[in-house]
Amino acid sequence: MSALPTVAISVGDPNGVGAEIVLKSFGDKTLFEQCIPVVYADFDFMQALQNHFGTKVPLQPLDNHPKKDVLYVKSVWENSPEIDFGKQSTAAGTAAFESLQAAALAVQQKEADALVTAPIHKAAIKSDAFPFAGHTHYLASLWGGKALMILAHQKLRVALLTDHIPLAKVASRITPNLIQEKTLQLAHTLENDFGYSLPKIALLGLNPHAGDQGVIGSEDDRILKPAIEKLQKEGIDISGPFAADGFFGQKSYQNYTAVLSCYHDQGLVGFKTLAFGNGVNITAGLPFVRTSPDHGTAFDIAGKGIANYHSFAAAIQMACNIWAARQKNN
Repeated sequence: MSALPTVAISVGDPNGVGAEIVLKSFGDKTLFEQCIPVVYADFDFMQALQNHFGTKVPLQPLDNHPKKDVLYVKSVWENSPEIDFGKQSTAAGTAAFESLQAAALAVQQKEADALVTAPIHKAAIKSDAFPFAGHTHYLASLWGGKALMILAHQKLRVALLTDHIPLAKVASRITPNLIQEKTLQLAHTLENDFGYSLPKIALLGLNPHAGDQGVIGSEDDRILKPAIEKLQKEGIDISGPFAADGFFGQKSYQNYTAVLSCYHDQGLVGFKTLAFGNGVNITAGLPFVRTSPDHGTAFDIAGKGIANYHSFAAAIQMACNIWAARQKNN
């Protein structure tokens, strides 16, 4: 292994913006100072998109002696899909899965040090081989562990008690044990991956106005408050439950290291309003590092050369930083 971490990159849905944001990210040469990047897709595919977008990134097929300042491509597709920007297709979904699987296995088998994933189209990739709601659950199944989804940007970090599940199932999933598990995972990640010795965590309420003392639902008083009190007795600096709208509206998140949200949109609407296009999605709770940009396949602008790459570049940088922190702590 090089002194720099090797970062395995899955290219996402070929009909989306994945390859574009990968190429644009490494058009900024500073990322080559952080890692040796390897894209798992097809060399001819990446070269064709380099020509399409007019980027000038040094591309090479992966060999046994990687060096700095090169974006390597590991060809893993037996059949490259026909590119049809902005269109959902089974062939593109299959290619996205093959890229993800190869990159994730490379990390698991210690051929790479961290995984950064470009966006997949969840309907296109859905199959018997990939019966998951997204990257997070797939990687937990493959690598082992209990995944925790965190969106991070500078001073704002939002983690989720529940992630890609229907809203109708959220209340029944939130239990004292789940709050305990996710809070401890979050505290551990903040300490070990981000370097916060005494992280302060805010838990958002489940119901509007955090239930208004039971007037708008009893879960906040029955489940969330006792769980918070128990965690506080165990030495965890956690407060809440807070009404989500006022919490973001009054910028109370500035007083905390991280926010723990009860469900996907409750936390991520606030996060993406404040940080969209520059945030990073981190999968904590797994044995290996995985990050991704804070957006999807962007089919509406795919192929036009106008995709914003800053979130993907930030994901590469954060993967390298987390890897370095874990090397130091281990």
